[in-house]
Amino acid sequence: MLFVRAMSAAVFLASAGSAAAQQNDSEAAIRSQWFTGTLLSPSPGVPRAGVLGVEPYLIDKRGIGVFDANGILHSGPIGVEQVRSYTSANYGFTDAFSVQVIPAVAHVSHDGDVETGLADFPIKIHYRPIAGALDFWHPSLTTTFGITFPTGKFERLHHSADGFGTGAYMAMEELELQQRFTTWLHPHRLRAWARVSQPLNTVELHGISSYGTPQGFTGTAVPGSSAELGIGDEVGLDQQWALALDVVQDFAKGPHVRGQGVTGAMADIEGSVFWVAPAIEYNPTSHLGIIAGVEISMAGRNSPSQVIPQIAVNMFFE
Repeated sequence: MLFVRAMSAAVFLASAGSAAAQQNDSEAAIRSQWFTGTLLSPSPGVPRAGVLGVEPYLIDKRGIGVFDANGILHSGPIGVEQVRSYTSANYGFTDAFSVQVIPAVAHVSHDGDVETGLADFPIKIHYRPIAGALDFWHPSLTTTFGITFPTGKFERLHHSADGFGTGAYMAMEELELQQRFTTWLHPHRLRAWARVSQPLNTVELHGISSYGTPQGFTGTAVPGSSAELGIGDEVGLDQQWALALDVVQDFAKGPHVRGQGVTGAMADIEGSVFWVAPAIEYNPTSHLGIIAGVEISMAGRNSPSQVIPQIAVNMFFE
């Protein structure tokens, strides 16, 4: 009996030691991995006070068709091309609190015409009440509140595609979980988020606008509200190289546009689109990363079908 007890104790101690060693190896792999961040997942804020994160993006949008109300894709010729360049700047005032600004410039070309101008300007406040740990079951939690300021032109245009803004102040609320873990000692950084946006004002419209109104139009518009659910995962191949994938579902209500003197209720037009965004990352240092990939609309209703190549450089300064 004493022999059996001794053997049981030895097996238990060996198992505990093996589990502890695996945990230490997993944490070491996570700490040593360098990540950029997936293409579509929102920033959860910088990791600590005094850190400045700067990430310029270059995005090329081209429509290749449209999903109708039944989700059927109707392909069409490539039409308007819109190139957007924006830079996210995110500064940590404390370990849990940071502020992010995202100025953007848009460039559109169609039918031989070219227009360039400022897009709308978002400002976001991030607060991380739960810092999380280096395992799957203890994610961090970040809450975000933001306002988008209507700095982009939206009315008195030459063409409706020349509009880079909505004319409305837009409020945004967001929750994001971030988990770090390993599979076969390959580090992962998994982000899951939910976001809602809604307009704060009615927009007065004159002439051709980004809402599709014609020359000579006078009236108002209320932009539609929207919601987004997404999951983004990064997996390290080695310390510098990683693969990334976002899977995102967007929901939106169309805007209510009303001509001057028109009264009565207006029907809601609801749309949705399902996106996937594979990408590859290269991180030459812990403070510099490059990501390139493509965002693809796989399914939808009452929404355009798009393929959107994009590239970004993520930099941290402290």
